[in-house]
Amino acid sequence: MAVVGLNAGPDFVQGLRTSGPSLVLAGALTISASLLIGVLVGRWLFKMHPGVLLGVCAGACTATPALAAVQEAARSSVPSLGYGVAYAVGNVFLAIWGTVIVALMA
Repeated sequence: MAVVGLNAGPDFVQGLRTSGPSLVLAGALTISASLLIGVLVGRWLFKMHPGVLLGVCAGACTATPALAAVQEAARSSVPSLGYGVAYAVGNVFLAIWGTVIVALMA
C-alpha cells in the first residue's frame, strides 16, 4: 500500500494544482452534507441518544480521533456504544466503493 501511495502522490499534487480549491471545497461539502443528514435522520427519525449518535457518525467516518473528541466533550464513554458497528460498516463501504470508483475511472 505504501508503494501505491507513493506512486499516486505526484498525480495527486498535479490534480490539486489543476482543480485547485474547488476539489477541497467539494470534499468538504460532501462530508458535511452526509454527516448533517446522518445526524438529522438519527436524531429525529430513529430518536437516537445524541451521545450514541455522534459515536455512530465518528464510526461511519472511520475517525477514531473524532470518537476521542466526542468522548472528551461528553465526559463519557457513551459515544463508543455506537462507534463499533458503524466503523466496521464504514470500512467495508470504503473498500467496496473505492474499488468501484477506480474501476469506473479506468
